[in-house]
Amino acid sequence: MFSERNLPNLITMSRIVAVICIFLLVPFHSNLSIIWAVILFSTAGFTDYLDGWIARRYGLVSDMGKVLDPLADKILVLVFLPLLQMQVIHFFPVFIIFAREFAIMALRVVAAKHGQGVSANLSGKIKTAITLPVCGILFGRIAVPHTVPIPTVLMPIEWLRQWVFSWPHWFIQALIWITVIVTIGSFIDYLWRFFWQRTLHKSKGDPKVAKRKILIVLPNTITVLNLICGILATYHAAQNHLRIAAGLILLGIYLDAFDGRLARKLDVHSRFGARMDSQADYVSFGIAPAIMLYFALAHPHPLTSSASVGALVIALAHYAAVHFRLRRFNKSGHSDYFEGLPSPTGAAIIAIICTSAYLSSPTLVIPISLVVSGLMISTIPYPHLSKAMEHPLLRRLKLPALACFLLSMAAFLGARQWIQWNVAELFLGFVFIYLLFPLFGKTHAKT
Repeated sequence: MFSERNLPNLITMSRIVAVICIFLLVPFHSNLSIIWAVILFSTAGFTDYLDGWIARRYGLVSDMGKVLDPLADKILVLVFLPLLQMQVIHFFPVFIIFAREFAIMALRVVAAKHGQGVSANLSGKIKTAITLPVCGILFGRIAVPHTVPIPTVLMPIEWLRQWVFSWPHWFIQALIWITVIVTIGSFIDYLWRFFWQRTLHKSKGDPKVAKRKILIVLPNTITVLNLICGILATYHAAQNHLRIAAGLILLGIYLDAFDGRLARKLDVHSRFGARMDSQADYVSFGIAPAIMLYFALAHPHPLTSSASVGALVIALAHYAAVHFRLRRFNKSGHSDYFEGLPSPTGAAIIAIICTSAYLSSPTLVIPISLVVSGLMISTIPYPHLSKAMEHPLLRRLKLPALACFLLSMAAFLGARQWIQWNVAELFLGFVFIYLLFPLFGKTHAKT
């Protein structure tokens, strides 16, 4: 028997039925079938607003509706599949949209197990308000093999379809990628609220304690990204893809410059974070550059060349120096001056000389790497970057050095237009100025 309390749920069910009818029309053989698909999709999109409005307006919210409405929304998103089949949208944007929907579903399941809820919010409504019209526009971009007479009452929709079909391709792609960006932003918003609610619950409702627990995650996340860069650099170095490995090492250096600074600024130090930072540095600045050294020196037959033993010794010497340097740093702690050359600086030098067209000769790589290893285990005081910027010369070189660093990283990771400018070698020049700093800079090592 029909009950007015079931009206919102019936409207929600009609959305599912509309999607089924759209799939029955696939593939679209004529302009008329597209028009019917647009009508069905527009109706389904309208019911997404109508059922919730009626339920809230007349107090008809039910547990069944709370389950059925998000399920119908997920089914409605499936209309991207025929659009993908007919090549009006690429697979990657569709993947992002689907991944977001299923990830939100998983978050709701996990939240429900802990007695929490992940309700719809403004970002989700904005995502829906953009995704549904863009999807409807894409229906108008489908090329059909047959054009049939259209009933007079449906002619305005046909005119609209022809107008959308005439839009430039770049504009359609812009709409699609705007949808992707909003979709990712909506997921991040949901994820943030989920973790905030869980952290607040574990903190017994104290927002200050919860905020501190959340902030601890930020520098640790950067450290994990550094570790991932190191692992990937090690893999590519072992495959003799030295340029990619060099780019990943530089990216790891960039990330490493932020995690400790962010932890100190937020006052969220933790022993776990410090240990994880050391492990990431061992991989990114010790293992990966050592493997690069081995393959650069034992090329082209690293496993059979007579130079392989010597290359192995040089590589192990670098890793041993990094290992010694990091253990000493962990015991002494943070200060304005490092005791010995910082391992990220040594890793940057190794990454560049192993890939440079001018410096990769063994007659240069071997002595430079040995000098770098010696400087890392030495007690020569090298200033922390923030301290070094107090010197007038280094302060003037900060921006050009940073530009060369970023361009070098981009060149190693695929932006080959920067290779012809030798930005990596230019950046290495700035690094050598830093190496000479103890000779002309006023230094005070930690005692």
